[in-house]
Parts: sequence; structure tokens; C-alpha cells
Amino acid sequence: MGRAIDLFVTYRFVKLLTTPFDKTDAYKMGIIDKDGFRIQGKILYKQSEQSAYTVLHKLVFNIKRIFNKVPGLRTRMGTYAAALFLLKDTFKEHVEDPEVFEKQLLEYFKENNIEFDNAIVEEVTLDNGKLSKGLYVLTQDVVTTEAEDEIDALEGDEVEVFEDSPPEDTILGVDIFSCIHKKTKQKIYVSSEDIKELDIGDLL
Repeated sequence: MGRAIDLFVTYRFVKLLTTPFDKTDAYKMGIIDKDGFRIQGKILYKQSEQSAYTVLHKLVFNIKRIFNKVPGLRTRMGTYAAALFLLKDTFKEHVEDPEVFEKQLLEYFKENNIEFDNAIVEEVTLDNGKLSKGLYVLTQDVVTTEAEDEIDALEGDEVEVFEDSPPEDTILGVDIFSCIHKKTKQKIYVSSEDIKELDIGDLL
């Protein structure tokens, strides 16, 4: 049964990853726009609408939007790490192999001749692998599973780490940390590439 569930989830993941936004049921029902963003004010009353836009859809659409923002055929692993962690964490109780999403994304990139740049570009300094207590600024949009809106935390928003924290997980060789998004008070997950240390210029 576990193997069958893995195959089903993998199929759904790959299908959503490879289907253009404007060919999805979510787009046809007016739930998302042509760029994969949730249309504000659209309430999902019908079962068909709820089925067309599940948590899986939201998280995979986020990965697709990240991919669409990256020019050329070379991309950094850190760009996708936090998004993949959220996908893995959300569905860990439903799949036998929690690494299935990483494996399928790597396979997708391989099939499309997209190379990973293994260089990790960190804007923060880690202390013995821990993210230090303090305030940071997001360097790209971050999505969560909690809010109705497609993007919950925006580039330039402040996040806070309340104590020196070890990584929650490592995805694609990139460490993932939890922090608090100051505007919404939600816990979000970021890689060290998603944040930079807050300086005076960010407050002006």
C-alpha cells in the first residue's frame, strides 16, 4: 500500500510540475492567474474547486513559480530547498519515501537539461552550523501551508530567530531553518540563501 501511495503522489507531483499554469483546472476555474498566483477574493465553495487547489497544488505551484523566475538552464539548489522541505514535511505521513519529491525534482531537471549550481550563496554567517539569534530580511518570497494567500512572506519582510538554532532538515544538501515572520507571526522555513542579516539600510 505504501508503495502505491508513493507512486500516486509522485504522479500527481510530476503532472502538476509539468503542466503549464494556464492548462490546470485551477486556472480554468479562476483560482489562479496565468503566472500561478492565487486570485485574491476567490473563495472555493465547490468541491471541484477545492479539489483543483489543494495544499499539494499550492506547494508545487510555488516551486514552478521559482523555476520560472530563474533565467537560463542553470539554477541553484538553495533556491528550491525551503519549498521542497515544506512539501516533504506536509506529506511525510502520507508517503513511504519522504525523499520522493527531491528525487522527482532532480529527475525533472535532468530530463530538461537543467544543471544545478552546487555553490551555496549564503547571506548569513552560521555559527557551528546554527543560525544565530537575531533579525533577518527575506531575499525572496516564501510560501507556507497556513494562509489562504499564495505568498505569505515577501522579499524584504523581516523574520526573527529567538535562539541559536540548528537546521530542521537538509534538502538538496542545503540546511533548512525555522524562524518567525514578524508581519504574520507565522513560523516559516528558510534556507540560509533565503535571508540576509538585517542592517540599518533595511530599516530606512
